[in-house]
Amino acid sequence: MTSYRQELEKYRDIDEDKILQELSPEELAQLDMELAEMDPENVLLPAGLRQRDQTQKSPTGPLDRDALLQHLERQALEAEERQDLVPFTGEKKGKPFVPKDTQQDVPHEEQVTLEPELEEALANATDAEMCDIAAILGMYTLMSNKQYYDAICSGNISNTEGINSVVQPDRYRPVPDESPNPRDVQ
Repeated sequence: MTSYRQELEKYRDIDEDKILQELSPEELAQLDMELAEMDPENVLLPAGLRQRDQTQKSPTGPLDRDALLQHLERQALEAEERQDLVPFTGEKKGKPFVPKDTQQDVPHEEQVTLEPELEEALANATDAEMCDIAAILGMYTLMSNKQYYDAICSGNISNTEGINSVVQPDRYRPVPDESPNPRDVQ
């Protein structure tokens, strides 16, 4: 009785190329089909080799780009254009869109009446003053982040831009280059 390892030793020196050359084209096709059926979803194989070739057509030759483009142009010119099922007449159907009136009546309980001096002061206030009033009332969403942080850091509100201001970037302050590290790590 021979061991399993000794049985495998006789297959070690087999020349696979010689065996494949001796096979007929029908036997090669059968071998190819059996190999494809053994592991069709082998992730290690490239995508083009995962599915067996089922065509029996012989290769047409090398790619000729100019001939291909001429053929495609000729085919496009010979093809009939698709006729629209419903011809365009320019007729508009339906009603035109009219936005709803968004003004809502404020209930009498929620209407605020101010003293005439305050009404006049608010009517004549500039954007910067309105932004200052918004900051005093705690409406920080009407201020830009820069205005808000300037007001918090300095303690006073110094708004010169107004409510609808564009945030300007901070001025660039050049920083001198650091000297090289003199320490020798060796």
